[in-house]
Amino acid sequence: MHREIRQPLASAALILNLASMVYGIYFIAAGRAAVLPTLFGIALLAALALNLLLVLLNYIKGAGVRLQRWGTAYLIISMAAMGLMGLGEMVAASAYAPRTEALAQFFLVYPGYFAVLIVGVLQARLTRNLIGDCVNQGGNPAQPSRGRILLLIMLFLVLLSGVFNAYILLADYAGLLQILISQSALFLAFFYAALTLWILKIYGKPGCPLNIFIGLAGLALFIVFLLPLLLIPGAAKQAEDEFKAVFGEDWPARLDPAAEKYFLKHRFSLPAYFLGYPQKGYTVEHDLLFYEGTEGVDQGIKLYFDVYKPLLTQPDLPGYGTTIIRIHGGAWIAGDKGFANMMQMNKYLASQGYTVFDAQYGLSSLITLPRIMNLHGFLTSVAALMPEDTAISAAVAPAHVRGPFSLDDMVRHLGIFTDYLVKHAGQYGASLDSVFISGGSAGGHLTTAMALAMAGGEHEAIFNPGITVKGYIPFYPANKATPILEAIGGAPEWIDVEQLVQPDSPPCLIYQGYGDGMVPWETARSFKERYREVGNEACAVIYLPLAAHASDFQFTGYYNQLFLYYMERFMALHQ
Repeated sequence: MHREIRQPLASAALILNLASMVYGIYFIAAGRAAVLPTLFGIALLAALALNLLLVLLNYIKGAGVRLQRWGTAYLIISMAAMGLMGLGEMVAASAYAPRTEALAQFFLVYPGYFAVLIVGVLQARLTRNLIGDCVNQGGNPAQPSRGRILLLIMLFLVLLSGVFNAYILLADYAGLLQILISQSALFLAFFYAALTLWILKIYGKPGCPLNIFIGLAGLALFIVFLLPLLLIPGAAKQAEDEFKAVFGEDWPARLDPAAEKYFLKHRFSLPAYFLGYPQKGYTVEHDLLFYEGTEGVDQGIKLYFDVYKPLLTQPDLPGYGTTIIRIHGGAWIAGDKGFANMMQMNKYLASQGYTVFDAQYGLSSLITLPRIMNLHGFLTSVAALMPEDTAISAAVAPAHVRGPFSLDDMVRHLGIFTDYLVKHAGQYGASLDSVFISGGSAGGHLTTAMALAMAGGEHEAIFNPGITVKGYIPFYPANKATPILEAIGGAPEWIDVEQLVQPDSPPCLIYQGYGDGMVPWETARSFKERYREVGNEACAVIYLPLAAHASDFQFTGYYNQLFLYYMERFMALHQ
């Protein structure tokens, strides 16, 4: 009977693993043009789940030493693969040079993806043939060695970390770990499932109460970390309903068909989550000076920007003739351009024809936030381990941008950048007649302040009137007056940007996670309500379930994919 159960499961796993491998090769070659990502994404998840199920059945029902070892090898490689794919996407996101991004894909992401499938094929084949079946009935020996006991304790402690990570995912946790957990939850689901089975195999006592408890705990973690993925279809429907309600039922018909062919075809692609989209078709110049302070509070400050441009100028590209200004976050006291401002987004937009400027501004030394300072130290350590041409060190606020700056000063620095942009637009091929502004967190707040002030026409002494703002896209913007903003200080309209909203304010599209422990989702709702209060309906908010702060960092994560699908269409509608 057990033979009959495992043989068809092994055959199905063999087919699904092979299909996922073939589709992976096709997806790498085709990129965003790949078809049937949903079908093969489901096949991939089924393959990974069946591989784990075979390990479990072989363990419970007994199998030969060789097959047991292959099962253990699969678990270890599966755990490593999930880490490699997540790490590879992080390295790719921190690289200015396309070469470094490609190396991260080929030496971290792709090996992780194919290794877990190859070992899955081998295990399925052995299981189907039932080599040495029932030779080792009952699992591992009852008296494990001291080395096994130490390994078991270590793995159990790692499993306990999953409970804390699950809490971070489900609660509005106001800590830095939330940045990683919600968008990496799918990797964590399979990581902790494999870890649980490894613990059970080492313990070697099928059916005992402790094994059952550990197994149920691992299953619970697996389900919890699958939740973000399972909630995406509902989030996609809500996003579509919101987009139609704000921008009209007929919005798809208003898109230019010539440009539409370059957009993301799907709201979410599972293969892209695992394999990523290497960015092509862009060039970047970084660390270009646009302001050097010589007196007063600006004494010694140096502000730089990066510019991302399309590799080829094609009139049918969606972003042709449009400029984007991107503003980084960091609680107004930390952060920087580059890595800290979602470089993958900048690269993608440039490849779509936009000219993207990623600019610095003065960061305040008037307050200290322990969590941000801890992030500073952590990233400083990580930066030393990264390739030289990556920009991860940019997430650490450089000394030349820090000073006793108020919100007035930050806004003034961004105004200086608008003067520079107007003066040098021709040098970079930037259009001034169609400009969008975007940024996250504190950068989302400054994005909002900048876009509304420029469009309102009452702050021309700060922002150059030669720029026409067509819309803005804040990510989890910290728009509410908070003790932090009040401590930094500034004009009332910068502390409470809702004061700047007018009946003719430009349209906006807001990214907001329901699980954000740093910027509550009610902040975005309040801002949209302010638009409605003044008779302006052109503000849409896309709410994302369990999405934490900075949950767009993984460029091909489920949250960023869904939002980007609407973001690029939003800009196409209003440019």
